[in-house]
Amino acid sequence: MTPLSNLKLMLPEHLERLVPALRRGLLFGIPALDTLLPLGVPRGQITALDAPLGSGGTALLLALAETTLRADEGVALVDAMRTLAPQAAAHLSALGQFWVIRPRGTESAWWCADVLLRTGAFGLVIVDQASAPARKVAVRLQRLARDKDCALVVRDTGTHPRDATRTPDYGATARLRVCASADGFVPALPGSGAAWPGPRTVRVTTLKGGAPRAAEVELDVVLPHRLRPHWAVRDRRAYGRRARTR
Repeated sequence: MTPLSNLKLMLPEHLERLVPALRRGLLFGIPALDTLLPLGVPRGQITALDAPLGSGGTALLLALAETTLRADEGVALVDAMRTLAPQAAAHLSALGQFWVIRPRGTESAWWCADVLLRTGAFGLVIVDQASAPARKVAVRLQRLARDKDCALVVRDTGTHPRDATRTPDYGATARLRVCASADGFVPALPGSGAAWPGPRTVRVTTLKGGAPRAAEVELDVVLPHRLRPHWAVRDRRAYGRRARTR
């Protein structure tokens, strides 16, 4: 029998194996949110997450990182503002290759993301609370994400949530907005180290990458409060660095 006749006798499911399949994006591991994004967080693209402080954005990012690590892919998180409580992400280090980078300034966060993408060692790179990059920087990062087949997620705290013209776009292919529900939620005091009092519900809306859709997501993770500076507490980190160099 000739090779051509063998090809004609092949079943459709066998033919599909000869065609390179489109890899599915990354999952959050939260059923309601994964249903909202049936293809997952796209690889090779930039995804913007609009999540003000206290809205649950950190919990969603850590859930995405955990699912990616369990899929045997590396995760790097650039903590641009250096405010992530270490105990919030300590458990992820036991799941796989998980890096947390804390640059000295928000401007160098994009340089860190550039280096991480060039390594090709991570399936997910997160840039948390960085200032908007220049247009040429965003284009370069998107090109690197596509070349390395990596998902780049940029979290913006939404300093000007009501002014859409001042919201950075980052050249993102997809954009999600997270809004916290005030029902039954009492925020912890800054610097107290307290955690959420219990499960809370947040509303996630897709603003880009398809028709606008929304889903109610329940977060039952115990997340320590972020390390936020206080006007009455002097930051002595710079003083400590000067003292060590003497």
